[in-house]
Amino acid sequence: MKKFILSIDQGTTSSRVVLYDHKFIIKDIAQKEFTQYFPRDGWVEHDAEEIWFDVKKLINLIIKNNKLKPSQIISIGITNQRETTVLWNKKTGKPIYKAIVWQDRRTANYCNKLKSNKKDRIIQKITGLVLDPYFSATKINWIIKNTPKKNIGQIKNILFGTIDTWLLWKLTNGKSHYTDITNASRTMIYDPQKEEWSKELLKLFGINKSLLPQVKENSYHFGTTKLFGGNIVIGGIAGDQQAATIGQACFKTGQSKSTYGTGCFMLMNIGNKFKLSTNKLLTTVAFKINGKKMFCYEGSIFVAGSAIQWLRDKMLFFKDSKETDKIYSQANKNEKVIVVPALTGLGAPHWKPNTRGAIFGLTRNTSQADIVKATLDSLAFQTKDLIESMEKDAKTKIKEIRVDGGMINNNNFLQSLSNITQVEIIKPQNIETTSLGVAYLAGLNAGLIKNINEIKKFWKKNKVKKPKTSKKIIQKEIITWKKTIKNLTALNS
Repeated sequence: MKKFILSIDQGTTSSRVVLYDHKFIIKDIAQKEFTQYFPRDGWVEHDAEEIWFDVKKLINLIIKNNKLKPSQIISIGITNQRETTVLWNKKTGKPIYKAIVWQDRRTANYCNKLKSNKKDRIIQKITGLVLDPYFSATKINWIIKNTPKKNIGQIKNILFGTIDTWLLWKLTNGKSHYTDITNASRTMIYDPQKEEWSKELLKLFGINKSLLPQVKENSYHFGTTKLFGGNIVIGGIAGDQQAATIGQACFKTGQSKSTYGTGCFMLMNIGNKFKLSTNKLLTTVAFKINGKKMFCYEGSIFVAGSAIQWLRDKMLFFKDSKETDKIYSQANKNEKVIVVPALTGLGAPHWKPNTRGAIFGLTRNTSQADIVKATLDSLAFQTKDLIESMEKDAKTKIKEIRVDGGMINNNNFLQSLSNITQVEIIKPQNIETTSLGVAYLAGLNAGLIKNINEIKKFWKKNKVKKPKTSKKIIQKEIITWKKTIKNLTALNS
């Protein structure tokens, strides 16, 4: 009887379930987009129950379409949009408020108040994170403060989780309240060196420890689901960017990957020592597997694929995102349009939550193609910003980046990325690296593979893009980009 692994890949705009065979080859994918809520400027919310219902339906669909018996699924892996915050009543199983998404900026003023009291230094020293609305801690604080007491009831009945924890709790009918170390390290209340919830930070943010899940390694027996006709083990969990790092086999110090999905996230493996960034990057846990923990520097660009969605859905420039590859080629090279897609603020290395998007250099001759090209190029310029910070922190040159995410199917974007960053861009054969990463973790727990050395053997390159534009020309464009960002942030300050 054939054996399979199921990956739940719960993203910012859609939920997907991917079926892998025992050799980690994709056999089927089911996907569904879900509702995005924008109740106020800078606020982004999801319905956690809608996410759960979608995931449950997708699993049933995969099982039905492939005529699977539960006994054929040897393990389930969960990977998720990180930092997105859910609080729910464990007695009713209902969220007490909508999930506050990682992109949400509502706690910016609260963060500024903490910064004025010099709390940002303490937070970075303990967590490796830059104080920002991005992370879970201020979201938890906001929900507790702003939800009517009749909706909360007794605080002892309330549980917190990022989306992985919420899905795990629902899959196991409330028996497992766990998270993994990578998701915990993104909450801004977890000490990744001591591997414990920080008492000092819980006090700072007014969070009761009883809300919090237990933290485990990435490959672990997280529990069993009985919802699909039999017992299936959940054997692996990792936040989406760390899952992609595992899927890209970035296990050596200095190896880097960059994911271009809803946002863009670049991670560099820095080894087993916790090192704080002095260039406005995050230090976070890359993974902990078989007792071995690795850290990474991370740079976060909040808007990447979501900028393309905005051009499609709000500006009506095209009907399908795939069209952007051809549209890019139609742009006028003489136009000097610059797009800063700060639709939910600027992330690393700027950390300006109140900055908003802008388009510069418009003329009577500017076309839709010019704006599409400038938007795609802006992601390459922002990646260059991250590379410069990483190279300063790590004191080493980045020569290649392994890329993944939906946007890397755009060949013009990949070439732009290589031209502007002046490094080799490597696209793997399997670009579904996020779901693949947790499939490996689930496979490790099930005994299908033994260690990360076996994962390395699975990784294969598909396409390599090398710079075609001279460094001298690019340097002029980079200077213009930096001036534009400086002027825009000053305007929005």
